[in-house]
Amino acid sequence: AVGLASSLTPPLRGRLHWLLQAMPVEVPQAASSGLVFASVGLALTARGLRRGLRPAWLATAGLLALSTALNVTKGVDVEEAAVALALLLWLVAERGHFSVRTDTARRRRAELVAAGGAVAALGVSALLVAVLGAHRRVDRDETLLALAERLAGRRTLPLPGTSPFIGPALTAAGIGLAAAALWLLFSPGREPRPTPAQHHADRERARAVVAAHGGDTLAYFALRDDKTWFFSGASVVAYAVRNGVCLVSPDPIGPADERVATWAEFRAFADRHGWSIAVVAAQPGWVAVYEATGMRSIYMGDEAIVDCQSFTIDGGPMKSVRGAYNRVAKAGYTVEFLDPATLPAQVEAELRAIMTQTRQGDAERGFSMTLSRIFDPDDTGLLLAVARNRDGRADAFCHYVPAADVDGWSLDLMRRRADPDLPNGLTDFVVIETIRHLQKGHRWGLGLNFAVMRAVMAGELEGGLHGLERRVLHKFSETMQIESLWRYNEKFRPYWRPRYVLLGSAEHAAAQGIAIADAEAVWELPVIGRFLGRRA
Repeated sequence: AVGLASSLTPPLRGRLHWLLQAMPVEVPQAASSGLVFASVGLALTARGLRRGLRPAWLATAGLLALSTALNVTKGVDVEEAAVALALLLWLVAERGHFSVRTDTARRRRAELVAAGGAVAALGVSALLVAVLGAHRRVDRDETLLALAERLAGRRTLPLPGTSPFIGPALTAAGIGLAAAALWLLFSPGREPRPTPAQHHADRERARAVVAAHGGDTLAYFALRDDKTWFFSGASVVAYAVRNGVCLVSPDPIGPADERVATWAEFRAFADRHGWSIAVVAAQPGWVAVYEATGMRSIYMGDEAIVDCQSFTIDGGPMKSVRGAYNRVAKAGYTVEFLDPATLPAQVEAELRAIMTQTRQGDAERGFSMTLSRIFDPDDTGLLLAVARNRDGRADAFCHYVPAADVDGWSLDLMRRRADPDLPNGLTDFVVIETIRHLQKGHRWGLGLNFAVMRAVMAGELEGGLHGLERRVLHKFSETMQIESLWRYNEKFRPYWRPRYVLLGSAEHAAAQGIAIADAEAVWELPVIGRFLGRRA
């Protein structure tokens, strides 16, 4: 911005007079034009610089050195030159933070755009020259050299017999191609795309790690089909890349003594691709590991976990829950527990029809707290609770995944038929029957829904901006399931487990701001996504 302002500002008369004593007037004029290109180049390299790319650092350092010289040459603008020089010295001092290399795929894309675009522009221009200059003899080699010069912004060779618009059009095309090439060169690396067979093999390898070490209530969701898996020792990290931001969820899974090494190795992997990192729904026990690598934490909300062995619907505080349960039971409803991997085709079709009645869109959305598929034969050992009326029709169901840390299950899907005549409290009935089922099996915990910013909504965090946050959350609750979801979970008197979002930039180069890149992928975070904003 300083460079562009300097190039558009005429030099001071006294300084220009002194400068013209030493050099012809064409030199300051050329320097002023060159400063425009150098400043535009700085704007383009900033994208890669922000992600810690070494080539971007080299290009920026070169452009800052050039800007320093051009500011002096165009009119002895020492103030602007001092700004560029100070930034150059700062970048040199901080060079250790810019170690991310440009991968081969990015470099090839940039080269293909630059070379292909240049050939196309020169070809079209040569054709125009041939058509417009058909009445006279045109030297082909001289014409191509003249066109190439204009593509690079120079005009030393003549281009006879052509329309005056070809030169400016070629120069504009050259600037556009250079900008596009730099944009691609300094863009974040793409997520590795395995073949379907390799993706399935990786998922099954990750499944073995989850079975051995994945006790968290969110661990099984590491096996979502839209995630990729990074393996380190006996551990696995499930992630997906959205617009240059690497979303990790759940926390890395593996032996406890591999936590630090696994995360360090994954951070290095993400840094090599120039990705920012956001960990979604992190456990409290992992926060210290993340923060030790330069990430910062944001409270996200709480997950409700019910102690099944102590749960009861007796007593005054449970009056409303007990009433809803008894009302549904009197209507003749019962709950059966099934293995979702071995359902009869008729039952599967019936439940899939229920799923679509209250879902918006064609896909099951989520990223950290839903599995994104159901009734898959590979997903063995899951639990399905189906509520049927007295006629045997399925009206609601809950789908659960295993969670060894709580010696129980974690909620994946909760669906009911979109029929206004169904009794209120039907899903409560299914949850209570599930809790009783676990009681009989001497299992301890049942993970339910996640409540966004619950501690703020409940008034447990006082002072600062929490009062304003609470009012904003109440406002958003008019159109989103924020307060209602918290109060629904609260009916079951759960233990609340806090969850966090951890944010970190590539190579710790700079604070990235909120790193939530895809609202659909992290739909569990509507408040953070809307209120704090989206930056990728």
